[in-house]
Amino acid sequence: MQSKRSDRELNIEQITEKLGSMGLSQSKLALELGVSRQIVSNWMKNKKFPRPEKLLRLARLLQLSFDEIVVKSATEEDPIIAFRKKGGHNISKEYIESAKYMGSLLEKLVPYLPFDHFSRPPSLIDPNQGYEYVHQVTREIRKEIGATGIAEIPFQNLISFFNQYHAVIIPVFWGNRDQHENALHIYLPKTTTTWIYLNLDSRIHDFKFWMAHELGHAKSPDLKSDDAEDFADAFAGALLIDKETAENEYIQMRRLRSIPKQINRLKEIAKDLVVSPLTVYYEINKYARHMNEPVIDLDTNRSIYKATTVFSKEFPTVSEYLFKNKKPTAAEYMSCSKKVFQSPFFDALISFLKDNKKSAGFIQSLLNLPLADAQYLCEELC
Repeated sequence: MQSKRSDRELNIEQITEKLGSMGLSQSKLALELGVSRQIVSNWMKNKKFPRPEKLLRLARLLQLSFDEIVVKSATEEDPIIAFRKKGGHNISKEYIESAKYMGSLLEKLVPYLPFDHFSRPPSLIDPNQGYEYVHQVTREIRKEIGATGIAEIPFQNLISFFNQYHAVIIPVFWGNRDQHENALHIYLPKTTTTWIYLNLDSRIHDFKFWMAHELGHAKSPDLKSDDAEDFADAFAGALLIDKETAENEYIQMRRLRSIPKQINRLKEIAKDLVVSPLTVYYEINKYARHMNEPVIDLDTNRSIYKATTVFSKEFPTVSEYLFKNKKPTAAEYMSCSKKVFQSPFFDALISFLKDNKKSAGFIQSLLNLPLADAQYLCEELC
């Protein structure tokens, strides 16, 4: 059970009223939620605060929204949450609060990270979505990587940038896929650390854009909400498809008179750069708009979107690629995290668990895994 937090507490008056109207006693509530009567009593006295999964079940049982069930006062040190939505799925306030709770747990691992704890990581002073500005910023990164023109940015080159921004990659196999079709990014202002949950079930070509997107977040930690997402998207597109490439491909596309030929050209470029054809298409048209030129229209009959779907299915997911279509053992999973993603996450977690004697429940909340998976991972870690 989570200790009472100073920045939020249950709306006892609202909950009590709802319990009365539904004819539920605290004992019956405890039975419905699978907790002890004493735990519910502590909640109702605001001595303790429910864990995210219990809070979500409580809200659903009482048919109350998060704003109705929780009284919250925001602080400047609150974790900043960003989701890169998949399929336009909505993000509930309960889900955001659950992610913030995960952020509070991640804060405990910070002392165990191999970062400079006395300096802030480098970040952009005044990030914005201006076309020339974004390309100027990404041009410098491409120079460091050694990628110019049509050159592909390898995955490892992208990964190597994260640690210098105090960004920790956490590759995960989501326990409940229905809840985790949205990529998760948590920034902790107090310790200026960024935590990035990488969904390994993503297709390879989408995955690279997502990584570049997260790098955009890491470089602009002061941006919030839609501004943060829009900048990260603009940053990712410009990093993977530079202005020179967008210009050259725009000229090529104008010379191709049929939609099938244009789509085939996009697929060729996408395959070479290991990105989605849709990313190439968007960046070409961003260039066209910036130069006040006619855009390439492949939206008719959703041609580009259908082609991208077919294209993506030709390639494996990241997990299939890394683990050869097999479910990895806990040891293989942690080794991949450290070697492939250069992540200090599991080393920090192991040290924290040893010092604080935490159980599988901590891992379950930290990674949002089923308890059985968390126990299996805990056995390997401990």
